Amino acid sequence: MAFHAHGKHRYRLWRADCNTARPHSQIAWQTPAKFATTFNPRRSLALRYAKGSAPAPVASPAQQRTTHAGSEPKTGETRGDVI
Repeated sequence: MAFHAHGKHRYRLWRADCNTARPHSQIAWQTPAKFATTFNPRRSLALRYAKGSAPAPVASPAQQRTTHAGSEPKTGETRGDVI
């Protein structure tokens, strides 16, 4: 158990150092703590769409097949000669 506690303690120290003291190249050589104070999430984009967060489709939906009234047989009718 002592080894496990020692490892947890070392991990906490490393994590604190990594997140507060060490600069990272992907965030313009800032520490994560410094970057977090300047970070402004773009949440308004998701709120722009009333039906969900996905943007509207680029292409229009496919045309639905239309049926012509009267061209289909009614219940009990047949077309042509039925033997």
